[in-house]
Amino acid sequence: MKYFRSLLVVATVIAIGMMSCSKGDAGPAGPAGPAGPDSVGYSAWIPLNFTYNTNDSLFEDTLSAPAITSGILDSGLILSYIQFTDQNNVVHIQAISSLSNLISEDYSVGKINIIAFIDLTQYLYRYVVIPGSLKTGNSTNTKIKGYTPTELKAMSLEQVQQVLANKN
Repeated sequence: MKYFRSLLVVATVIAIGMMSCSKGDAGPAGPAGPAGPDSVGYSAWIPLNFTYNTNDSLFEDTLSAPAITSGILDSGLILSYIQFTDQNNVVHIQAISSLSNLISEDYSVGKINIIAFIDLTQYLYRYVVIPGSLKTGNSTNTKIKGYTPTELKAMSLEQVQQVLANKN
């Protein structure tokens, strides 16, 4: 019985102590920092102009891409799209990554080399550069706004624009 009373007194003291503790009022919010530059860049729509290479039976084009720097190649992400109009005059924008059986790209500082199995002259091409800001151990697991580079490459241009515009 004496043990029970001691236990009851200790439990009461703990309960009263817990109920009387509360967090203090939150302090004032600090000043907002300056708006940073938009680090995601994109090119204008560039008309493709392929030439046929008889040595490898492929169509080739080289584009100037000043936004592709060694920093982008080392730690960033490059997305690319092709725009075309079908026979019904409907404009389509397709991620190049989804056309890997028709077209391939090679990036270097300031340039994009494109090869294709068909002539895509007069189709429009756009690239988007996203600088890397956080080094992680495995680049395939790196997330940009919650998405991996592979997931971003599979998205339409509109989806990528929505994801990158989302400030969360």
